[in-house]
Amino acid sequence: MNRLSYLASTFLLISLHCTAASAADIDPALVGQWTGTRDAEGPCQPLSWNVSFDAAGQFKIAFYQDPEKTQFIQSESGTWTAKEGNWVMHTAGVDKPDVYTYRLLDADTLEVVNTQASPASDCQSDYRFVERRVKTDR
Repeated sequence: MNRLSYLASTFLLISLHCTAASAADIDPALVGQWTGTRDAEGPCQPLSWNVSFDAAGQFKIAFYQDPEKTQFIQSESGTWTAKEGNWVMHTAGVDKPDVYTYRLLDADTLEVVNTQASPASDCQSDYRFVERRVKTDR
């Protein structure tokens, strides 16, 4: 029984360490619900989305063909980290991440530049977009 207690304690400590390390790589200013649009003037086709980022490093995103978000394309989920202007999103089932730089224009507006697209991305060019925080009643 002593060995089992040791293994359980070791597992718990490792789990807590991993959780703490993940929290250090999450910019709390990005946690919440956002909406974004990639316009027609860039190198890629127009696209709009709604995305939520949680404090545990998980995201869920829904993509649409139109700015009004009436023509659903697909949804994705995965993990994210963001720190000091560098943002990485790992979509579940995709080997390589999407990599971005970002800066907050204000508390509810985010300017983002895609610098490395995952192989599954619909656009392999670098592009810039703005996301706006979705206000929710709590």
